[in-house]
Amino acid sequence: MSQHLRLALYCPGCMPGYHLPYFAAESRSIYERHGLTVELVDPEPGPENVRAAAAGTYDLCLTSVAYYLGAKSDDPSLEAKFVFMVARRPHMAAFCLDDRRTAGGRATESLEDLEGATVLGTRDSPFVREYLAMMDRLGVQPGALLDVPYERSVDALLDGEGDVAVDHLDLAPAFDAAAEPRALRVRALPFYEAGLDVYGSGLVAGGHVLARRPDAVRRLLRTLPEALDVTCCEPGEGLALMTERFPHLDPRRAMAGWEAGEPLLFPEADPPSALGRMDAETWRRTIAFHADAHGTRRLAPEDVYDASFLPEQVAARRA
Repeated sequence: MSQHLRLALYCPGCMPGYHLPYFAAESRSIYERHGLTVELVDPEPGPENVRAAAAGTYDLCLTSVAYYLGAKSDDPSLEAKFVFMVARRPHMAAFCLDDRRTAGGRATESLEDLEGATVLGTRDSPFVREYLAMMDRLGVQPGALLDVPYERSVDALLDGEGDVAVDHLDLAPAFDAAAEPRALRVRALPFYEAGLDVYGSGLVAGGHVLARRPDAVRRLLRTLPEALDVTCCEPGEGLALMTERFPHLDPRRAMAGWEAGEPLLFPEADPPSALGRMDAETWRRTIAFHADAHGTRRLAPEDVYDASFLPEQVAARRA
């Protein structure tokens, strides 16, 4: 008998490419082959997505480590844990203009070159906080913070109002699309390339489904490596179903976003068996980084993840 699960997405409007594997799994009948019907539902915003999974509004949700740790920090008793890490690298990147020196007088080849570079954003922006925490770890002194709302950050960067905009690496295609009509080029400097070895985003399960329906969770986690493998080789597989569900999404941007985010999902040095995996030491680094950036609690790794539901074997990526 097929088991039913309700899975809330992350942010299909801003990161459509990230969601392609879950539609590919439906397109290729991967859920069905594992005895599941998976209902992909719209998420609650930000950390509310995690709280909704914990409350049983849905069974599982895709979310960022930042949102999860924020919700768990506010309520350490929250009954929800990561069970599969999709992006095993951090999503954040600093975006700068090629061929333009910063206020610090440097060309930008790496994050270390952003000494004295002005930053577009607000003091309470979570992206800016992570950028400042990253710079502190590198021993790089950032330049002035220019008070620009997030909605204007791309245009402000292209207009030369500041040197750095901070955003998800997956959104590089949005920066490129805005820059092309101006004959400008944007360079993305991912945090992971500067040595930030922390987790990015993945699948969180509510305590109710972990306790009452563990077999359904295990079945779902067996589908995910297959779905990721399919999308790695054939990114367009889930596109028709996703655009049918979200007609306003630009299919080209979804495909470009998937390509931009692939290094976060498939680190070059990782074997195929690493898909979804988590370990306590990387979680300690992740928790510490977000505590430095956002002031969240320094939780114990065992309080935030449960790797016991991960399959023993995962699909190998095709060449």
